[in-house]
Amino acid sequence: MDHELIGKSYVFEDGNSIKVTQMKQRDEDKVLVTYEIQSGPGIPRRLVMEYPEFIGTFGHLFKYNEKNS
Repeated sequence: MDHELIGKSYVFEDGNSIKVTQMKQRDEDKVLVTYEIQSGPGIPRRLVMEYPEFIGTFGHLFKYNEKNS
């Protein structure tokens, strides 16, 4: 797990964005990533995903993959 992700954000060409706000160790092998997705000028949606799934889904945006996480 890499806590350097906390505070990182990515802005898409259309202005939508994703930002990692928190990472928490729940069990010995379970880490949860809290992140916000904002579409346009609206209120951001806060979501939670397990770390391996987050890296698999969004890791490329933050230049992370399973090998360097």
